[in-house]
Amino acid sequence: MTSANRYPDFEFAAGQLSKFLAASDFFTIMLKNGDVIHFTPKDVSAFQKWLDENNIPSIRSEEGWVISKRD
Repeated sequence: MTSANRYPDFEFAAGQLSKFLAASDFFTIMLKNGDVIHFTPKDVSAFQKWLDENNIPSIRSEEGWVISKRD
């Protein structure tokens, strides 16, 4: 179903991806060239697994990824 480098119906290779943010079935992905793309996979868990297997980090795992205003 998946390969080390390519995911079905996704036009980018794993090596082109920098990091991602997932919200339900909608993925926002930053490419290594700085472009930001969006992707909605048919199988969310399989796509998430492919990202994990290719060591693409989730933005949510970065310290301070959420900035909140403090009064």
